Amino acid sequence: MREQLKKHAFTLWLLGAVVLAILFPGPGAKGGIFFSEFTTKLGVFVIFLLQGLGLPTSELAAGYRPKRLHAFVLTWNYLWFPAVAGLLLLPLSFFLPPEFRLGFWLLAILPTTVSSAVVFSTVSGGDTSNAIFSTVFSNLLSVLLVPTVAVAYLAAETEAQIPLLPRFTTLFILIILPLIIGQVFRKIVPAQSAALTKRTKPVGNWIILFIVHCAFANSVQSGFLESLGAGLVAAVLGGTVVLLLLVSGLVWWSAAWLQITGPQRITAFFCASQKSLATGLPLATSILASAPGVVDTAAVLIPLMCYHPAQLVLAGILSGRFSADRGD
Repeated sequence: MREQLKKHAFTLWLLGAVVLAILFPGPGAKGGIFFSEFTTKLGVFVIFLLQGLGLPTSELAAGYRPKRLHAFVLTWNYLWFPAVAGLLLLPLSFFLPPEFRLGFWLLAILPTTVSSAVVFSTVSGGDTSNAIFSTVFSNLLSVLLVPTVAVAYLAAETEAQIPLLPRFTTLFILIILPLIIGQVFRKIVPAQSAALTKRTKPVGNWIILFIVHCAFANSVQSGFLESLGAGLVAAVLGGTVVLLLLVSGLVWWSAAWLQITGPQRITAFFCASQKSLATGLPLATSILASAPGVVDTAAVLIPLMCYHPAQLVLAGILSGRFSADRGD
C-alpha cells in the first residue's frame, strides 16, 4: 500500500490541488493572495530553467542511432498523434466546448515525457540511451513547435485578434531563454549543475501543483467550471482513455515495421505514446497567459491532467509484461 502511494504521490497531490481549489478557491483565484500573473510566469520560467540545467545534451551521442527510431518517435509525437486525436474529436466536437477541444489539440502536439519514458524503457528491458536521445530531442523541438501551432490554432478557433510578435516575445522570455541559461550554466559548471538538479527536483513538481491550483481556483471563482457539468468532464476523461489506448496500440503495431531490435521497439513505444505533464503544463500555461481572457485555462488543462495518470497506469502494467517477456 505504501509503495503504491509513493509511486502515485504526484498524481494524488495533483488531485489534492484541484480539490483544494474547488473547496477554497479564494486564495488561488484572480485577486487572491496567492494568484498573480507574475507568480505564474515566474513559476514557468523556473521550471524551464531547471529543465535546462537537467537536460543531458552532452550525453546524447550514445543514443542517436538508429535514426529511424527517433524519426518514428517525432512523427508520432507531432503528426500521427494529432491525426488520431483529430479523428476522435470529430464525434466529440458536437458537444465539447472550445476549451476542451483546445485541450485535446494541445495534448496531441505535446512532447514525450522525459523521466517516465526513460524509466519505463529501462525497467522494461528497452534501450536507455535511445530513450534519453528521443525524449530530449522531442522536448527541445517542442519549445519551438508547440507555441507556434497552439497560438495559430487559438487565433483560428476563437476568432480572437492575437498579435503574434508580442506573444512569441513573451514565450521566448518564459521558455527558450531559461532553457539557454540552464544549458550555459550546465556547460560552465557541470558538477554544480548536476548537484543542483538533484536538490531542486521536487521544486518543478510543486510549481506545477501551484499553477494547477490557481488555474482551477480561478475557474471555480468565475463559475465556468461549475457550468461544465459532470457529464462533460466524464466525456473528456473517457475520451483521453480511448485516445491513450488507440495511440498505444497503433504505436506498438507500427513500431514492428521499423526493423529494430526488441529493446529499441520497447523504447520507441514509450517515447512515442507518452505526453509530458512537466513540459506540457508550463508550455500550455505560458501560451494561454499570452492571450488572457480568451479561454478558461483550467478546462484546457483537463485532458492533459486526465491523460497523465492514465498513461502511467498503463505503462506500469505493460512494463511488467515487457520485462517478463524478455525474461528479466
